[in-house]
Amino acid sequence: MKLSRAIRIVFILAVATYPFIIFFGIQVLPPSFLGLMLLMLLTMRYGVLLPKERQMLLPLLLLFFVYAIAATLVRSTEMLLYYPALVNFSLLVIFAASLRRGEPLLLRIVRARGVTISRYGPAYLYRLTMVWAGFFAVNGLVSMWTVALSIEVWTLYNGLISYALIAALVGGEYVFRGYYKRRMGV
Repeated sequence: MKLSRAIRIVFILAVATYPFIIFFGIQVLPPSFLGLMLLMLLTMRYGVLLPKERQMLLPLLLLFFVYAIAATLVRSTEMLLYYPALVNFSLLVIFAASLRRGEPLLLRIVRARGVTISRYGPAYLYRLTMVWAGFFAVNGLVSMWTVALSIEVWTLYNGLISYALIAALVGGEYVFRGYYKRRMGV
């Protein structure tokens, strides 16, 4: 179990620093090597998934595998730059599709964790899932746009600004949730 946890931590750090790895890597390494590195990271991620997670995330991981293989075979630096946009658009599809199925993703996550949900919870989590879907749409578009600008802008946005925006959204939602609960008497 300790090895699995260590691999998860390495994966999270590698994914979080992906833009910086690409920024520095393209100066000294061929794109095919960086594509293989992405494949290795995805393989690590699959290896530490719990059986329940594997079933749910397998289609997404397969999409990322195919993308990484294509980037490796084509030897395209530019293709590697579109990976953050692909991740954002994939999350957009997952969040938006859950809204159409009637049970938003965030509600399923809360229920799976065994958290008690007030009668206001489902509607709140539905709207929050919509907010996240919108965020992933905008973030994915900005990420794609940065590819056309420069590697420095791409790295700054995808390696720092994007994460700061996620943190701001999480923090803002946490503050708003407290206000919302007080207002609803929960």
